[in-house]
Amino acid sequence: MPFRSTRNRGLEQVLFVLASVFLVFQSFGLLSGMDYYAEISFWPAVFLAWVINMFVTGIFAFAGFALPTHRLLPARYYEIANPAQLKWFYRVFGVERFRKLLLATLWRSKAQQQKYFNGRPDGLDHLAEQSQKSEFGHLLPFLILTVIGIYIVFFVQPVLGGLCLFINILGNFYPVLLQRHHRMRLQRIAAIRTRARA
Repeated sequence: MPFRSTRNRGLEQVLFVLASVFLVFQSFGLLSGMDYYAEISFWPAVFLAWVINMFVTGIFAFAGFALPTHRLLPARYYEIANPAQLKWFYRVFGVERFRKLLLATLWRSKAQQQKYFNGRPDGLDHLAEQSQKSEFGHLLPFLILTVIGIYIVFFVQPVLGGLCLFINILGNFYPVLLQRHHRMRLQRIAAIRTRARA
């Protein structure tokens, strides 16, 4: 059984990597033909902006499922050095409402939530690692899609570019802030546990 489990995991990793590579080519093909969409109307632009975001974000999501891509960034990046500033961003951008929306829709399944945190102290390290993976899977797409969106605004079609940026903020920027807020709380818990042991 362990052999079968390892083999299945290996197959999953290969499939995720292939899916990521597939989306790289799909994204390149879509974005290289942007001039064709200079006269696109509003609702097709909404759909196209959503597709662009899904393709680019999917590249990193699938890669992150297969490989520890979050380790490409130094561990220091994932540490919250300025909690007060993060709390300000969290409050100003209304990330708490975003979190509640996720829990009421995409993350309403308790079984899915427990894949990230089992509710016990021994699951905190796993939660922290999952938070890093999730953040990395949204951070790189956010940066790339911001550049793409700005380019489309100025050189292709302003409405399409604006929609790309809007969807990118909701789909990537908000999750980054949310994951950093999670880790800020985890760091506080870790500090309390360290002092208690001392």
